[in-house]
Amino acid sequence: MNDIKKDYTIQTVQNAMQILRLFTVEKREWTLSEIAEKKTMSISTTKRLLKVLENYRYLERRSGTKKYRLGLSILRLSGIVTTTMEIHREAQSSLKKLVNDFGEAVHIGILEGTETVYLDKMESLHPVRLSSHTGKNNPAYCTGCGKVILAFKEHTEQEEIIKTIELQGFYQFGSKTVRNARELKSHLNQIKKQGYAVCIDEFSEGITSIAAPVYDYNESVVASISITGPNNRIDIPLFVEGVVKAGKDISESLGYIY
Repeated sequence: MNDIKKDYTIQTVQNAMQILRLFTVEKREWTLSEIAEKKTMSISTTKRLLKVLENYRYLERRSGTKKYRLGLSILRLSGIVTTTMEIHREAQSSLKKLVNDFGEAVHIGILEGTETVYLDKMESLHPVRLSSHTGKNNPAYCTGCGKVILAFKEHTEQEEIIKTIELQGFYQFGSKTVRNARELKSHLNQIKKQGYAVCIDEFSEGITSIAAPVYDYNESVVASISITGPNNRIDIPLFVEGVVKAGKDISESLGYIY
């Protein structure tokens, strides 16, 4: 892409974002001419931008009128942000309890594409700490949090994510990192069957991560909670019990009924 074309594309995206920012609580609907006048753009340019935003359902036209309002895609994004904030809030007491009970680092994570994103982390009580942090992205195929969420995805969505991971490649972080899609699917089937994940020497050599699912009121796995530490400090049966209980407690606070 040459510089002129790149500049035009950037300007187009900026104009589209500016249009979306016109919609407020005070003024929820705009006509084509109002938007063009407000943004000092031509009618033809404004119409093209509105058509794109409408196609992607960021805007919609009210039936029988010429007025535009925010569409379902905006509502979906808003719902994601709200849910994420709610998960973060409701997980706090469970994260604190896990750290106090077991002394190791704990995480609450979600899945974004093929990666685990940590919404929150509470540090180990031990001097040596992990390099993970809130907001960090790690590959889903070798992290407890990521594998748990991926294990409970609908089959079609799970297959699509695995195909993307396969295209990106399976990087060997540790001696037991999964090497291919077949191996990953086998792990995911086992995780779904038992209800939790145990990852040993997968993302970091010498480190064990145990994770459990977090459900919301729609009975969907929306996040996962994990406890992570050196192999020699992890009592797997005991830690599994604690993490699974923490996952259930958070799920119940989000409206899930067991």
